[in-house]
Amino acid sequence: MKFVLKNYGCQMNVNTADKIRGRLVSNGWTECTDGENPDAVIFNTCCVRNTAEQKILSHIAVAGRQKQANKKMLIAVIGCMGEKDRNKLQKTRPYIDIVLGTDNPESIADIICERFAPLVPSIPAAHPKSHTKPKNKTDIVYIDITYGCENYCSYCIVPFVRGKLRCRPAADITAEFMTVKDTAKTIFLLGQNVNEYFDPEAKTDFADLLSALCKIPGSFKINFLSSHPKDFDEKIIRVIAENEQIQRDIHLPLQSGCDKILRLMNRKYTVAEYEQKVARLRECVPGVHITTDIICGFPTETEDDFAATVETVKRIAFNAAYIFPYSRRSGTGADGMDGQVPHAVKKARTTELIAAVREMSLQRKRK
Repeated sequence: MKFVLKNYGCQMNVNTADKIRGRLVSNGWTECTDGENPDAVIFNTCCVRNTAEQKILSHIAVAGRQKQANKKMLIAVIGCMGEKDRNKLQKTRPYIDIVLGTDNPESIADIICERFAPLVPSIPAAHPKSHTKPKNKTDIVYIDITYGCENYCSYCIVPFVRGKLRCRPAADITAEFMTVKDTAKTIFLLGQNVNEYFDPEAKTDFADLLSALCKIPGSFKINFLSSHPKDFDEKIIRVIAENEQIQRDIHLPLQSGCDKILRLMNRKYTVAEYEQKVARLRECVPGVHITTDIICGFPTETEDDFAATVETVKRIAFNAAYIFPYSRRSGTGADGMDGQVPHAVKKARTTELIAAVREMSLQRKRK
């Protein structure tokens, strides 16, 4: 039996996809190559931005047309869109066989294996471990340390589709880390906001966890995604500075360089506070590579507000920035705000800021 796994979104979705792929392969399935007809198509979805959601819907429609020629082909939609639009998907696209949300989306592998069990030669009794072992020392392994989020940034739908913050026990994280440390070049710790990690039983916060993992012998590197500036504190900076195993690549989403917009976004920090943390990080970790996220055209953003963001980005001189126009998401606080910025203006500001970041990057390379 053959499957296609279409993955969208962040590294957390990559990790989920790896787990699903590992379970299916261990149960006798093979992943389709180009030109082959699959028995099952799985869409591991993301709905953070509207453009991504529309792209996924178009891909699902293509699979629906394929199913017309192959009635037995199974189509599954899992993840954020499955959580947010479960009823809508089942009503408007009846050719979708299975819709699962963000609560244990990996179980789709078990469901598929059970449905096709009579057609698969042999199914092992036990599933592989939650991670997928890398093929060689150059590969990256992802380990979830938190699930969900409770920050409720006004533009973000994640808390509504992934639920409240849940932290894995430090002992479980360490045990999974031990299984991959000798075969992975880089191990990423994942969460919507890893800085909020806390295990009450072990009395372990994120800095403690990082420090403990760095003490484990091995030639691995450690990195993490994502951080929230409000929780990125002196203790975390000290642990990074004291441990060479932690990669000198820190992603710290700014989102806006204007205090008024940051307040409306419910980000809970100011531009000055953000810049102080970046300055401290650069002071303690010479040569650190800092990247960020920026949203252009958030509701009520004026030309002066946008200009403030451009100046902030230039002042901080990020190594790279991921820049997107604001995307309305139904159910979020920002969706109902007055002062929605026209699409053409959002697009123009995004283009302008991307050009500014590229110019800074070029100047840095010339130096």
